[in-house]
Amino acid sequence: MIILSGPWLSSHFIETVVGNGWPLVDAGGAAELLEGSGAMLLEPGVAARDYCLRPGGRVLTSGEQALEWVTRELRGTEEARGASLFKDKTEFRRLMKPDYPELAFREMPLAKISAYEPEPGFYPFVIKPAVGFFSIGVHTVHSPEEWHKVRAQIAFEISSARRHFPEHMLSQERLLLESFIDGEEFAVDAYFDDEGNPIVLNVLEHRFASLQDVSDRLYVSSQQIVESIGPPAREFLVGVNRACGLTRFPLHAEFRRTATGKLVPIEINPLRFGGWCTTGDFAYFAWGFNSYELYMRDEEPDWAAAFSGREGNELGLIVLDNSTGIAGEDIEFFDYEELLAGFSKPLHLAKMDFNRFPMFGFLFAEIAPGQQEEFRQVLENDLSGLIRTRSGQ
Repeated sequence: MIILSGPWLSSHFIETVVGNGWPLVDAGGAAELLEGSGAMLLEPGVAARDYCLRPGGRVLTSGEQALEWVTRELRGTEEARGASLFKDKTEFRRLMKPDYPELAFREMPLAKISAYEPEPGFYPFVIKPAVGFFSIGVHTVHSPEEWHKVRAQIAFEISSARRHFPEHMLSQERLLLESFIDGEEFAVDAYFDDEGNPIVLNVLEHRFASLQDVSDRLYVSSQQIVESIGPPAREFLVGVNRACGLTRFPLHAEFRRTATGKLVPIEINPLRFGGWCTTGDFAYFAWGFNSYELYMRDEEPDWAAAFSGREGNELGLIVLDNSTGIAGEDIEFFDYEELLAGFSKPLHLAKMDFNRFPMFGFLFAEIAPGQQEEFRQVLENDLSGLIRTRSGQ
């Protein structure tokens, strides 16, 4: 069963779920996005009742917006339990504490942040909403001087995001402060199969422009990244599921690899792959297999076929977030053609309504060895040179 929700669905995701004839439920705002697709939607109340009476199928959501429906309407099922376990970042830290006792963390109300002074030994640390999405309100703090700037900024960021994301997607009152994990950051799409074993579907390295950068601008995959991180990621998820005991459960995990090679969890996003259909779509356009179908059919990727012809190349997922400093409603035009001209092999471009959403879209691209500048330039670009405002500036 596919639990759909607005405010956005990719064309590939829609074609996959409708083309396969999977049962579809609109958890809110999806019906209008499916117009003209031929989708047949189940009545939500009936679908929820029937699933609760006969649990054990496969559930996949289109994104964060659907989780509230899952936890409310599928209460008592494994899917609702898993969603509750992972979505709240504070609860996830408590779950993982026995395996990672070195990670300090604390939850704090937003109202107390302005007066809070961390003890010297707590630096560096990360602060973020206890329930969050898309790196909104996430900051790494290395010193008291940085902290004084961040605590004044974070309330504004969360307040500004309220018009885009509801409380169940972005906590506007509860913040998590946790130890900074030094190391390379990775994202993995996977699912637990019928026996609870993890099946890895995708591995990407999250690259940053600087130590202070916490944006989601660039994720990169390659044969080397998949072969290097895939096996330990699977072992990491084996350990996670020892504490959770989940089956037939899709997820998007993020973690860092320390200098010793240990994988340390950042968070796990339940019942979906990358948000806004990103990493699930990326697997199709970059690697040539359909992650959504593999999960629903209990299958694994054919990595040998995926690597063939791409040896040595890097494949990028580029999040075109609005980092211009200009409100979306004040932007009249974004030059997608000029953006694409900066890449030797763009694979797929998904445009978004930047007047409505805080991003211009997503771009998937492939580069050969020696073309790394293509990814570096977009990582460091605030995209302001590609826009025209309504005032003509």
